[in-house]
Amino acid sequence: MTSAFTFNASACSGCKACQAACKDKNNLPTGVLWRRVYEVTGGSWQRNGAAWNNTVFAYNLSMSCNHCLHPKCAGVCPVDAYSIRPDGIVVLDTTKCIGCGYCAWACPYGAPQYNPETGHMTKCDLCFDNLEQGLPPACVAACPLRVLDYAEAVSDGGLQLWDIPAEKHPYPLPIYSHTQPRLAIRPHATMSRTENRSLANLEEVRPRLPSSWEEAPLVLYTLLTQMAVGGFWAMTWMFPMLWSLVQFDATVLRLLPALLIGCSLSAGMLVSFAHLGTKKNAWRVLCHLRKSWLSREILFTLLFGLGCLVTTMQMFQHYTNLGWITLTSLLGFCLIYSMARVYRLPAAPGWNTWHTNVEFLVTTLLLGLSSMMPLLVYEANLTGIQVLPSRLPIIHISILILSLLELALMNKRTLRGLLQKARIGLIVGAVLLAAFGFMGFSIGVAWFGVLIPLVVLVEEGLGRWLFYQSRLGVVHAR
Repeated sequence: MTSAFTFNASACSGCKACQAACKDKNNLPTGVLWRRVYEVTGGSWQRNGAAWNNTVFAYNLSMSCNHCLHPKCAGVCPVDAYSIRPDGIVVLDTTKCIGCGYCAWACPYGAPQYNPETGHMTKCDLCFDNLEQGLPPACVAACPLRVLDYAEAVSDGGLQLWDIPAEKHPYPLPIYSHTQPRLAIRPHATMSRTENRSLANLEEVRPRLPSSWEEAPLVLYTLLTQMAVGGFWAMTWMFPMLWSLVQFDATVLRLLPALLIGCSLSAGMLVSFAHLGTKKNAWRVLCHLRKSWLSREILFTLLFGLGCLVTTMQMFQHYTNLGWITLTSLLGFCLIYSMARVYRLPAAPGWNTWHTNVEFLVTTLLLGLSSMMPLLVYEANLTGIQVLPSRLPIIHISILILSLLELALMNKRTLRGLLQKARIGLIVGAVLLAAFGFMGFSIGVAWFGVLIPLVVLVEEGLGRWLFYQSRLGVVHAR
């Protein structure tokens, strides 16, 4: 067993000297705390006849990166910037980091934190530079009561967290972690109590959450990429009949849907760079294909883009290879699946559900059908070829079914929000428009070809925005 932090909760006064020493040694900016002291309070006052008795309790828990036996941060990093030293210390190589923040999503303890001044992630390294000189970590040296230390063993009565399931870890540590944190705790006498527990200093210790602006590139990237994949699937079904019946050179007609797909995919990839803190390292994103779903997502994005390019070139030559189209469609599916797996993280309970996979696939189909429908209507009216009666009813009923499915997948616990209600209204509007279109309502094909895509685009954008706000929306009961 390599060195682990040890903490005696029964004697901690909560002075935060360890927290201050860590911040001072590593010159951390405001909002970045590698070590945090949690102040847990609980209990209440109870009336007993004419008297009042209390069950109030409080204790402190000092915690930094736990240098876990199975660090999730190292497993998900797309640039393979994390390494585990022979002594078990998990080290982040900031020269490789792209500042994407994915490791912070994956860590159950919020250890990796983004430094906006340097543009990359940062974390506790157990002051290995001190250890190599025979000195203790800064936080350990600063503790006035000597309740914080590091060692290979703990005295009797300590909880060695790497040896016990997460369900038995003291509050507020998460119960879903499987990383086996290297942290040994001598518990406080009240750590086993469960009544009315809460964090008294939540604002101080809560990991910094990305702002809405920081999430905007991810919203656009996922939506534009899914539109490109769904558009390719829809194009291969919607247009071949029309193009085969055209009596003149249909190069321009073939260009329109291919151009929309290419622009969507290219714009999505370009806008994703805005999310990176250190863009110069972006070329490293394929360095961890063995473990990182984010690396795999980028790989499938590139392969799908290549497949679309080859397919477009074949279309210009009036030649289509069914095998190549099938391969590109399969690459698109792999891209959507990888994208969903990126968000299926135990540390993100609001995302770690099968709903994420289904919602991403539904969004892909909805955006694909909606984006291609106006082009189909335009090309059919331009050429005068009657393909709409055989295509539009299927498109309308598909949008109707997919919209109803989205409505069924919505999280019932968050339906009270104003934005959520607005999204429900948009989904209902899409359902009604699709139903009217399917029944041949007299408003006209052209109007439906514009209104339905517009409503779907706004609804999907709002839904994806809410999705990013829901990462920590589901709280696990302890």
